[in-house]
Amino acid sequence: MTKIQNTPLIDEDEIIEIAYDLFLDGAMENLEPADQLIFALQFEELGAAEIVPFSHNWQDIINDNIELEQLSEVVIGLAQSPDAELDDIFARVLISRHPSKPFHHILWKK
Repeated sequence: MTKIQNTPLIDEDEIIEIAYDLFLDGAMENLEPADQLIFALQFEELGAAEIVPFSHNWQDIINDNIELEQLSEVVIGLAQSPDAELDDIFARVLISRHPSKPFHHILWKK
C-alpha cells in the first residue's frame, strides 16, 4: 500500500514575499517609467502587497495540473493613506502555494 503524503502549502507571509520579489524582478520591463517612479517614492509610506480574494477569471490562465485551492492572488499597489485600501494596483500576481508545483502569472498595470 502506498501512503499519500499531504504537502503543506507555503504560508501566506512567505507567498507575499515571493510575489513581491517577482514583481520587483519584472517591474522595470512592465511598468511605465512614471509608475515606476511613483511606486518607488510612495511604496514605503503608502504601499502594500497583500493576498486578496480572486478577482479575475484566472481559470483561463492556470493549467489543469494546478488546483485553485493551491493558489493565491497577491495585489501590489498604493493606497491614498496608510489606513486606506489599495486603490492604485500595479500588479496582480497569481501564484502557487504548493512547493512542488511552482507557477505564477502577473497581470501588470496598463
